[in-house]
Amino acid sequence: FFNIGAGEGVVEIQENYHQVVKEVTRLSKAGYFLKRFILEANKQAVDITQGVTEFKLGVEVVQDTCGPSKASGFSLDQYQLASSAQIESESNHGIIVWLFEPRRSSTVSHWSGTNEYPPWHRNKLGSTLNAFTHYTYLLSLESTVLADLQSVLRVGFILMQHTHLFIQATTTIDEDGNGIQVCGVGDHGMAGINTFLEKHECVDRCKQLRLQRGGFATKPALEDSDDNED
Repeated sequence: FFNIGAGEGVVEIQENYHQVVKEVTRLSKAGYFLKRFILEANKQAVDITQGVTEFKLGVEVVQDTCGPSKASGFSLDQYQLASSAQIESESNHGIIVWLFEPRRSSTVSHWSGTNEYPPWHRNKLGSTLNAFTHYTYLLSLESTVLADLQSVLRVGFILMQHTHLFIQATTTIDEDGNGIQVCGVGDHGMAGINTFLEKHECVDRCKQLRLQRGGFATKPALEDSDDNED
């Protein structure tokens, strides 16, 4: 479990519910932004070949006499307490939810950090994801920055390799411009967005996609290489 406010190793059912829903929201938004990014790239004849990892939101069916599953980490007492609070407040706080994603390879490529945004001029996928982060910021009306981008290679039954993208953190502000944690753990709010504006370096693909550069630090858009050097 993440330490999300109740002490190390302790996560209440209500916290689990809110954080899983925020994570699903994060992945859904990333999937939407990527679809729009691919459409725009196709218009500009820029090659984009990766997809956001698949995911499903599951709800655990709990029998009152048995309690939650051992894998959930919640006790029967925790569940009964949360269920009582749910009935009183007419909310979903008592629901034990799960986020299901495909099992990932242990070999993971890291393309950005929570506060680091390398341009990857000499790596096709890296420079593309750098441009994707720039595009997401603009498409979200300057309210969202994708951070800690990582990817894994998955090999299908016909031996074709596909790159699947997953996002460990997202920096967001709400619609009123407040720097609050809209997307849960790892959300640095307005401070995180300002860090992105300071550190983002436009790559050639930003230029190819005609992405605006207003607000970013003044840096030249260098030419990219399509080799796979890190």
